[in-house]
Amino acid sequence: MKNNRYKDLLSNRNYTKDLAAALINRFGDSIDAIASSWIVYEITGKASWSAVIYALNQLPSVFITPLAGPLVEQWEKKKVMVLTDVIRAICVGIMATGLLLGFLSAPLIAVLTLVISTAEAFRVPAGTAMMPMLVKKEEYAHAVSLSQSLSSIVQLIGMGAAAVIIALIGTAGAIYVDMATFLLSALLIFSMRLPDDHREKGAGFSTKVYLQDLKAGFLYCASKRTLVTLSILILFLNGILVPLNSLQTPMVQEIFSGSPLYLSVLGVAVTISMLLGSVVFPMISERLSGKIFLTLCAFGIAVFYVGIILLQPLYGNPYIAVSALAILTGLLGFCVSLGSMYINVEMLKVIDPEYLARAASIGNALACAIIPVTAFAVSGSVGFLGVSGIFMIAGVVSVICLIFIASNRSLNETEQTVSTEGV
Repeated sequence: MKNNRYKDLLSNRNYTKDLAAALINRFGDSIDAIASSWIVYEITGKASWSAVIYALNQLPSVFITPLAGPLVEQWEKKKVMVLTDVIRAICVGIMATGLLLGFLSAPLIAVLTLVISTAEAFRVPAGTAMMPMLVKKEEYAHAVSLSQSLSSIVQLIGMGAAAVIIALIGTAGAIYVDMATFLLSALLIFSMRLPDDHREKGAGFSTKVYLQDLKAGFLYCASKRTLVTLSILILFLNGILVPLNSLQTPMVQEIFSGSPLYLSVLGVAVTISMLLGSVVFPMISERLSGKIFLTLCAFGIAVFYVGIILLQPLYGNPYIAVSALAILTGLLGFCVSLGSMYINVEMLKVIDPEYLARAASIGNALACAIIPVTAFAVSGSVGFLGVSGIFMIAGVVSVICLIFIASNRSLNETEQTVSTEGV
């Protein structure tokens, strides 16, 4: 029966439509990520505006997403996803048209970015809350694995196709392609046949009910030990990547004394290893307990950060240096992929459906908030600690997380709960 799960998933029309919509969105986002960044710098000529746009893109995820959860749970999830896709398509269309007609400016891009990110703050919890309506609980691992694997492939295709698309139809044309992907995604979601799932049908918005739901969501997350543990692990996985992501170029120059080629090796190794992790996740998760699974992931991350520093005397040989970087970053990507997928699947299993949108919105906000906090800490300390010092601290933090996982009892409770449900 386990061998037929992918076949069962692909025969599930609602799931395949949701998957297709997600993949189309990912393709469009891959193109937009390159085209938009090029547009901002082309219009302003200032790197500072790129930083402003990036910050505005992150703010709704941190501040609006937790507030959106209670609202999303009262609305029909499919309609929320369709509406937010249409809003994003309109904003992207305005951006492309503005570029063609010459009225696009940096402030307008900032406003459109804020609107798009706000729409996404509602769409993310809606998509998470809709998952139980699409697949059975025992299919979560395979559903997440398939989605992540195909998303990684589509992202690579999109990034590769972006330059070709921009060369053929221009930057504005590439943005119009992104608009088309949003509209196609909305059409696919709209065509899904799902039950009417919003609560208190016909009731208007009530501030009192909203605040009660918001408070209940936070209390629910805080009172569920397993959920608290998983949230801590989310913070760890998102924060532990900041030293590498923010110090890639300094690492290559200071530790490897290398060229930009090393950055390419790093990027390819991480992408391929994360894709591999998403493919093999269902097989590994069926054979290892959650505690062992997460312990090995934390161990692999610690090995990356500490190994990069301890092997530095060997980097005089460029072949050894490139090989070490590829192997260690491949290990990191593989472990992060497995860890994040395990957490996503377990959250879908342990969170009660009526709290899923609220819990997902809170978790997403925490995951986004830890990144700038950690980045600020890294930028403030790298001047006197150096890249090596930051990486060693990241390795120590990984070991501390490993000890936390090994000694945590709530993970055992999760395994016992899941095992009694049967597969």
